[in-house]
Amino acid sequence: MILYFLRHAEAEADGDRLTAAGVASLRAAGPLWRRLHLRPDGVVSSPLPRALETARLAVEELRLTAQPIADERLAPGAEWGGMARTLADTGDGRSLLYVGHEPDLSRAIALLTGASSVRMRKGSLACVEFYGVPEPGTGELAWLIDPDLYASGDGA
Repeated sequence: MILYFLRHAEAEADGDRLTAAGVASLRAAGPLWRRLHLRPDGVVSSPLPRALETARLAVEELRLTAQPIADERLAPGAEWGGMARTLADTGDGRSLLYVGHEPDLSRAIALLTGASSVRMRKGSLACVEFYGVPEPGTGELAWLIDPDLYASGDGA
């Protein structure tokens, strides 16, 4: 099983909408994400507008057909227990993309991988792989992409 964790992009001061720079960063991320063959079976997002907008842009950039599902269990303050229930409710896919907030995503990744800490900047995307059912301490952090890589300007 593969779990992806995407922190929402840069948002306006009110926190409701993404900034133009946040939108541009996610659009610039698309080619890199596609080169990585990022094809989650589902996308689950915090219901907050900045996260849901991030999820919709990710779906668009990844050229997925299924739309993101807003789930209260990913709202700020989310914990792995709620995320695990979300995973169980999404069916039997092999991969899932969570879109949410900090420090929730970093804490979940650290718990799942046994890492002492993880840093998820706005727009960061992490991939955690499991050989079986995702449980604390059984995941391997395959990669974590810093959003500064999206703005490389190489058009890749």
